[in-house]
Amino acid sequence: MRKVLQILSGLHRGGIETFIMNVFRNIDRTQVQFDFLLTFPGGDYEHEARELGGTLYYIPVRSSGIKAFHKSLDDFFRIHGKEYAAVHQHVSSLSSITALHYAKKYGIPVRVLHSHSSSIGEVGRDCYKPLHYILHNLSKPLVHSYATVYLGCSDKALKWLFGGTGVYRKSEMIKNGIKLADYVFSQEKRTAVRASFGLKDEIVIGNVGRFDKVKNHVFLIKIFAKILERNPEARLLLVGDGLLRPEIEKEAREMGIIDNVIMAGLRNDVSHLLSAMDVFVMPSLYEGLPLALVEAQAAGLPIVISNRISGDVRLSGNVDVVSLHESPELWAEHVLSALKNTERTDTSQLIDSCGFGIETTVNRLMDLYLNNEARQ
Repeated sequence: MRKVLQILSGLHRGGIETFIMNVFRNIDRTQVQFDFLLTFPGGDYEHEARELGGTLYYIPVRSSGIKAFHKSLDDFFRIHGKEYAAVHQHVSSLSSITALHYAKKYGIPVRVLHSHSSSIGEVGRDCYKPLHYILHNLSKPLVHSYATVYLGCSDKALKWLFGGTGVYRKSEMIKNGIKLADYVFSQEKRTAVRASFGLKDEIVIGNVGRFDKVKNHVFLIKIFAKILERNPEARLLLVGDGLLRPEIEKEAREMGIIDNVIMAGLRNDVSHLLSAMDVFVMPSLYEGLPLALVEAQAAGLPIVISNRISGDVRLSGNVDVVSLHESPELWAEHVLSALKNTERTDTSQLIDSCGFGIETTVNRLMDLYLNNEARQ
C-alpha cells in the first residue's frame, strides 16, 4: 500500500474538501491511503477522514509567522517524508506552495499541484489580496522545480495557475467526479425534503456554496427579490455556511424577503436537497469548475450561471449563462424562463460520458500516484 499526503487548509465542507473526500471514499484503500496536512482544525470531514484510515497532521498558518511556518514544514517532512509515495497540494493560487519545496527536499518523488480556482481565493480581508497576487506571480518560476504533476479542475483553472510557468502544456484537467447514482432525481426525496421545510408546490430556487464574497450571494438575493415580484410564493433555498451568512440574512431582512429565504446551513444530504429544487442559480464572481454545478446537472436541474464560471462546466445542455453586467431584473427573467423546463430526466449517463463519474477521476489519480516517476 502507498500513502499519499493531501495538503490543504482544512477539511470543512467546501468544494475542494468534498472533491477530496469523494475520491477518498471511492479509491482502492488497499493500494492507496490518504493522510492530511492541514492548517485549520475542526473541519466537518475530519471524523470521516479518520474513519477511512487517514491520519491528520496540523501546522501553523503562515500568517502566524514565516519562521514558524517554514520550521513546521521542514520538521514534518524530515520526520514523515519517507512515508509518502506522493503529495497532492490543493490551491487556488501559487501564493503558498512552500510545502512542495520541503516535499522535494526530503525525497518524495511525486508532487502534485492542483488548481481549483481561476483567481485568487478569499483571504479573509481584501487588503491582503495585493500581497497574494504578488506572491502568486513570484512563485511562477518555481512551479516546474517544486511540482512534478500539474492538475486543474478546468481549463480556466489550468491557465490561471500554470500560464507563464513553462509547464502549462504538461498540465492536465482532472474532472471533479461524483457518485452519479446518488444524484439522480427522486420524487420520494423531493417530497420528503419539501415537507421538512413546510413546502408543497412552491417554486424553489436553489444554491449550494459557502457564504463568502466570490459566491455573490448579495446579488442572488437581489435576483430573488425580482422573482418574488412575479411569483410571491417562491422560495430561495441556500445551502452552506460561512462568514458572510449574517450579512446575507441582513440583506434579505432589509429587503423584506427573509420569510421566503430558507437558510439550510451545512448539510450532508445535498443530493436530496437538489431533488427538492426547481432551478439552480449561481452568479459567482469567478470559479474554476464548481462541484455543486456538476451535482446539480446530475440531478437534472435547469441552471443559470454567471459568465465568470468556466465553460467546461456546461455538460447537460440545460445551462443558461448570463453576464454579471446584466441587471437583477434580467437575471430574474432568465431564471423564470428556466423554470419552464420542469421535466427532470436522468442525466447520469450523459454526465458520466463527459468524464465526471467518480470512477474515472479515481482511476486517473491512482495512475498518477502509483505510476508517475519524478519529472525534474
